[in-house]
Amino acid sequence: MLWTDHIRLDPAYRAALEAAGLARVPDVLARVDGKVVAWSRTTETTHIPGLNGEPGFYLKRYFYPTWKKRVRGAFRGTFFGVHRGLAEFRALRNMRALGISAVRPVGYGTRRCGHFVTACFLITEEVPAACNLTTFAQRVAAGQVPLSPADRWALIARLAEQVAGMHAAGFSHGQLFWRNVLLRTSLAGEPEFFFLDAQPRRWRQLRTTSKWWLYELAHLTVSALPFTRRSDRLRFLLHYSQVARLTPELRDSARRVAALTRHWQQHETQRIKMNQLFDQWNDQLERDAPPVTPAPDGAAALSCSGAGTRP
Repeated sequence: MLWTDHIRLDPAYRAALEAAGLARVPDVLARVDGKVVAWSRTTETTHIPGLNGEPGFYLKRYFYPTWKKRVRGAFRGTFFGVHRGLAEFRALRNMRALGISAVRPVGYGTRRCGHFVTACFLITEEVPAACNLTTFAQRVAAGQVPLSPADRWALIARLAEQVAGMHAAGFSHGQLFWRNVLLRTSLAGEPEFFFLDAQPRRWRQLRTTSKWWLYELAHLTVSALPFTRRSDRLRFLLHYSQVARLTPELRDSARRVAALTRHWQQHETQRIKMNQLFDQWNDQLERDAPPVTPAPDGAAALSCSGAGTRP
């Protein structure tokens, strides 16, 4: 049966991707080096460092090793439609075009047997000095990263503003858990967030009369429960809604969000645990590795230096 490869790279990043060994499908699919930051039975995300101090890349690969998985993928749209790497590439590109702070997609590709997808991938540019929000919260809880009340309130306000801005554009992320939100401090010393892993099937313009945004807030809430107080979550909701105090309608929304979190609580608890394990493994690998040049000044107090980040 005929095997075919396809890859598309952002021309501005072609040279850097070639230097990193990410310019050919066989090379991308054969990579076994790099730092694994997320893994499941069919998906793997790896950090590939850049050369000469340049930002690196995150390689997210989807594998369909059996015909059962390939046929299942075909019924989900990969045969005549787009594969997951391309779908996520388009979602991130469109988010950025709308002014939504998302990571930068720089390439995607696929390998097919006949027309069945056997593997596909997405490449995104690293956000320097950033970590996912779950990692940051775990390091604060462990006393590894200091967080003053003023810094906590600034984080809450900024995240609420950015999520509200995305929703005001009429777009749903679809997977708005903390592990899919990166945090770093800007050159101005303020927190800034970047979104990743948008769910392509749900990332779409939605009717303003629907309550889709409650599901997004429930995703954020279920990730926040182990690390925040009720007052923190209330402060976030008020900032998000741009009101000074709870209204009857907002109270009803808060109750609905709390009810929705129960649907994801068990799964998210496991994902939070796995996030900590990956961070611990990667921290140990970094301790065992040769010394590297320190990050430049301006890597912020709110970033989690040394923690694993995701694309």
